[in-house]
Amino acid sequence: MPTPSQIANKTNASPLWHATTIKNILNNQHYCGDLVQNRTETVSVTTTKRRTLDVDQTTIQEDTHDAIISRETFQAVKKMLQTRTRTTTAPKRHLFTNVLFSENCQKGMWYKANQKGYRCGGNIKYGDTFCLNRVVIREQELKQIILEDLQQLFQSIQDDEFIQSLHKRLDQKKVSITKELTKIENKANKLRSRKKDYLDMYADQIISREELVEYRKQIDQELTELETAKIEYQEKLEECESENYAIDLGKKLKDVSLLDNLTPQVLHSLVNKITCSIEGNLRIHYNFVNPFEEQK
Repeated sequence: MPTPSQIANKTNASPLWHATTIKNILNNQHYCGDLVQNRTETVSVTTTKRRTLDVDQTTIQEDTHDAIISRETFQAVKKMLQTRTRTTTAPKRHLFTNVLFSENCQKGMWYKANQKGYRCGGNIKYGDTFCLNRVVIREQELKQIILEDLQQLFQSIQDDEFIQSLHKRLDQKKVSITKELTKIENKANKLRSRKKDYLDMYADQIISREELVEYRKQIDQELTELETAKIEYQEKLEECESENYAIDLGKKLKDVSLLDNLTPQVLHSLVNKITCSIEGNLRIHYNFVNPFEEQK
């Protein structure tokens, strides 16, 4: 079934039904032929804002119009809603909140206290039709993986043989980053061209002013995101070109090599994000250029 936003032909309409919308439908007594009045009231005479009243304050008139479901069905659903309890807990801010993401859907992974780990927010909210990632990532295990990875990198930087091969690795990185910057610039140019096309379409009365504003707003948002990505790649390129890269990276990791536990300060200063695949494989995206990272 199409969602309300799809029926309204909204430009950003999602094909996914939100759980709150479905719950409101299941609780709507109008569908069984009743008229429910006095559900809300104005906050004051000086504002149009309204607040929802308690159920016992509403007025119900039964059989005022044709029902589209039976009263028995409505009461059965109402009873099921009252007796069922959710087995999942609400998302909670934890160490890897806004850092750990599902590789499949790019949604953040939430810490679930009842599962003692992180789960894909997209799978929890929308189910397997949205994302198949049902992996549970334990926080302590993830902290240990990051610490060991950083400590391994620090030890390698102390090796003379590694230093000799570092420049070769960084040259490969520069080629990869330069290609990404070219892609970003090409995409930005296409968006700017499309922005001009919309203006021409408005001048020819093909689209309305409202549509023009909406289209240009979407393009401006995409251009802003591209500019942010461009700055990040340019910073990485500067790191690659720095002659003292190995020394600077060693300074960043020296304190980490002595840590027994991963602190929020170290995590956010060195790690940009972590992605988790459906199979549970983790990929750490650092804030610095990682010479160990495989080239694409």
